[in-house]
Amino acid sequence: MAKGHSFRAILELLVAAALWGFGFIATKWILGTLGAFELLFVRFLLASLIGLPFVLATEHSFKKKFKLSFWPGVLLMGTLAFQTWGLEYTTPTKSGFITTLYVIFVPLLESALGRKRLPFEMWLCVLIALVGTGLIVDIGLGQINFGDALTFISAIIATGQIYWMGSVSPNVTRAFVFNVYQCFWCLFFFLPTLHFHEFFSKVSNCQAWPLQVWVGFLSLAAGSTIIAFYLQVKAQKDLSRTVSSLLFLLESPFAMLFAILLLGDRLTMRESAGALLIFVAAFLATWIESRPRKE
Repeated sequence: MAKGHSFRAILELLVAAALWGFGFIATKWILGTLGAFELLFVRFLLASLIGLPFVLATEHSFKKKFKLSFWPGVLLMGTLAFQTWGLEYTTPTKSGFITTLYVIFVPLLESALGRKRLPFEMWLCVLIALVGTGLIVDIGLGQINFGDALTFISAIIATGQIYWMGSVSPNVTRAFVFNVYQCFWCLFFFLPTLHFHEFFSKVSNCQAWPLQVWVGFLSLAAGSTIIAFYLQVKAQKDLSRTVSSLLFLLESPFAMLFAILLLGDRLTMRESAGALLIFVAAFLATWIESRPRKE
């Protein structure tokens, strides 16, 4: 692997992680104007419109690949639905760190379905992550935040999406086109969630929306949905699984950084300790999974 390609790929994943991290703040900005499911419908409508010309110009076998993207699209829809809904009640920083739990859950799911024995160190990571989650969502110290619980469900569904993508990815020849197909499915499934009269009433008054709402939609549709996923697939051609996974984890610190700078968000000492434990557990789990193992 050329050093130049490797350095470029690292920069690409850093940009992707920053876009995903900023997506938490962009979502929070929009939620003051639209509801969670209205936001998601517009997000995927814009992303689909951005990607549609490329698909029409380059793709010829629509039916097979559209069908292949069905379950990944459904699971992506579930992931973002619970994550966005949760952000109505919790902070972007806490949401970012709770979402990171999928790094722990994926090996557990692989072990359960593939009957693969997990090393002791992985179970230790699970324990650390659970303690961190307990601290950040206030288990045992008060009433659990409804948004934190929704985000936890989002992390579980994201685990299924990642696992399913692992099974279909060998058949994906054009990652950008596949991602656009996922957007189409998400758009289709979010459509029935709309209360049309209320939604069109809000959209008809879009000229009065704050500038932050427009910036948020641009970031989510073009940045988090189209560009970031494209950069992820492109960069992984030049990086090992270890380096890629570690860079994915930077989504959470980026979310925290943007939340502090733009929203004035702060974590208590207890929540900070929980976030640190989740991040450490995810980091160690990624490293353990990437180690070469004896047959």
